[in-house]
Amino acid sequence: MTVHKQGKSDLCKNKMNTKCRINAWKYYLLSSLLSFEIFRVGQVNCHVVDGVALNLVVNASTTLFFPSAAISLLLCSKSDDQFTFSRSLSKNDILHNYLSFDDFHNIDFPLHQTIIFLDLKCPRASEVLLKANNSEMFSAPYKWIILQDVEDLNGNCTDNCVLEQFKSYNMYPDSNVLILQKLTKKFIRILSIYRPSSVRNMIVENLGHWSSTDGMKWYNMKIVSHRRKNLQKTPLKSSLVITNPDTLNHLTDYQDKHIDTITKCNFVWLHHLVDAMNATVTYSTVNTWGYRDKNGSWTGMTGQLSRKEIDFGGTSMFIIGDRWNEVHFIPLSTPTQQKFIFRQPPLSFVSNLFTLPFRRSVWIAIGVFLLLIFVMLFLAIKWEWRKTYADREFSENEPEPTLSDQILLIIGVCAQQGFGRSPHTVPSRVVLLMLLLAVLNLYASYSANIVALLQSTTMSIRTLKDLLESPIKCGANDIVYNRHYFKIEKDPVKRAIIEKKIEPKGSKPNWMTPEEGIAQVRQGFFAFLIETGPGYKILQETFEEDEKCGFREMNFIDHFDPLFAIVKRSPLQEIIRVNSLKIWESGLKSREVSRFYTKRPSCNGRNKFVSVGISECYFAFYIIGSGMLFAILLFLVEIIWWKSERKYASTVNRLKKMRSAVDAKSAWSPCTWAYVLTSVSTARLPSTCI
Repeated sequence: MTVHKQGKSDLCKNKMNTKCRINAWKYYLLSSLLSFEIFRVGQVNCHVVDGVALNLVVNASTTLFFPSAAISLLLCSKSDDQFTFSRSLSKNDILHNYLSFDDFHNIDFPLHQTIIFLDLKCPRASEVLLKANNSEMFSAPYKWIILQDVEDLNGNCTDNCVLEQFKSYNMYPDSNVLILQKLTKKFIRILSIYRPSSVRNMIVENLGHWSSTDGMKWYNMKIVSHRRKNLQKTPLKSSLVITNPDTLNHLTDYQDKHIDTITKCNFVWLHHLVDAMNATVTYSTVNTWGYRDKNGSWTGMTGQLSRKEIDFGGTSMFIIGDRWNEVHFIPLSTPTQQKFIFRQPPLSFVSNLFTLPFRRSVWIAIGVFLLLIFVMLFLAIKWEWRKTYADREFSENEPEPTLSDQILLIIGVCAQQGFGRSPHTVPSRVVLLMLLLAVLNLYASYSANIVALLQSTTMSIRTLKDLLESPIKCGANDIVYNRHYFKIEKDPVKRAIIEKKIEPKGSKPNWMTPEEGIAQVRQGFFAFLIETGPGYKILQETFEEDEKCGFREMNFIDHFDPLFAIVKRSPLQEIIRVNSLKIWESGLKSREVSRFYTKRPSCNGRNKFVSVGISECYFAFYIIGSGMLFAILLFLVEIIWWKSERKYASTVNRLKKMRSAVDAKSAWSPCTWAYVLTSVSTARLPSTCI
């Protein structure tokens, strides 16, 4: 107004006439109209959020959402109003910032802690909602508070006011959209909207209200996953991994539990899950869990989830790195593992049973004791012989004792075979009695330990490296994930087991059915890689009671228990997760696991009579064979010695006869005797006779 007056006075100073005054008033009138229009347009494009709505935003953000949530604001109020709004949020210790309507996707705070506040009175509010819908910003983890001011309808707005404006948006059960519907200045409704699925209508939830008389009043403060667990018979799709076509005929009758065990167990859980959500489900079947092929695309059930052809998988799958980016895993695990099952080899397989009854220190003590007895017995019997037989004429009937006699006596006593020489004096008899008593106790202990060791198994195979270095053969269950993991395995020990024992080059690979593999395990010296539950079932049905006590397990494929998988960013993610935990906590999971998965067969401690084979007593045969070989060699040496002695004796006799004949006739010269000796032996002729 001041500017306009100044302009008028300036004009009048230049032209002090009636025409000037008329033009000045025209200019003033035009300027006033233009200012009023600018003010009016500005009032249309701006909307002030009052203190009541502000308090509701603060209350809702701290009550229904994350306690330390931050707020990103999309407002069209004036700068002064925005400053007031910001100051009020700061007083309540709430982080906040203002977003641009052109680029509201760039949020500075973590998404799971951020609330987007939008005023529907802003001219570009519809544009924001459309962009958010196309960008899937109405799904988790985004949270929205939308102010809907409908005071101009004089409080006649019902749920249809909300449905008409939001019915075309994809707000599914995981959405968290809170609507503050301002009916009057004294009454505000707090609503939330969602649709169970794309084929169901939008639902309005009345969570509470604020009024000037009652203040804040909440009707329902439960979390989203609890409020929206009823999907109203929404049709869902799932997929089952079937490796045997006959499995479809026995999904619920608990027959052939060792075939597709994980699918049959998960099928029951899946029906509990669908019933808890009040939904329906249709199934498709695949023959593999899904792996990445050469083209980079996914096969099997993982491919269906990645392409969103199904809503969730019907069979649990192992967690591998490549699947993290394609599916989302739900914490409902199936407790199963892939392990090598094998019977523990007998102790004689790795050790000599004849040396195991006593420790090394005991053997040394026995050796020292026998050496001491040998010395004492030798001295006693030697003294006895000299005292009794040495000065008598018939001593030739009792030859003088030798070292070999004492050695044979001690060996005979230790082997319980008796002895050939009986002592007659008290000292020798006392020594022999000490030996007999000591050997009796040692023999009893030794025999008892041998009997126990014959029925014992070795614990020497504890690691995969021990299994690789042992002569035990290996095989694997012919199932799709075993073949996949064998291809990608990089551990050197595991790689060696695969290449040398399961898939040896130039030989038939040891891929078997569960029945064939467990039958090989029963025969012994064979390790079979199989899922423990089905393997235990076959083992329980085919093994004798005493055979169930002698087998071991060994992990081969390191992984977590397989989990359920759903589509990435599925709107049902939280509902499925919560209901899965309920299945776990209520005991439904453990019930089905106990019915489908056989536990490790218990050992009743009744050992069957163990027959002794070659492997158990090979050392005894080794001793017998070594003794026989030594006897034969000694016999040959004696024959050679006897022949050489005989030849030497005959030569000496011949020389004696020749000497006697010569002496009878005449004496021979030394050279003559030398010629005779060279003729009957290999001696050389002396140089003096040449």
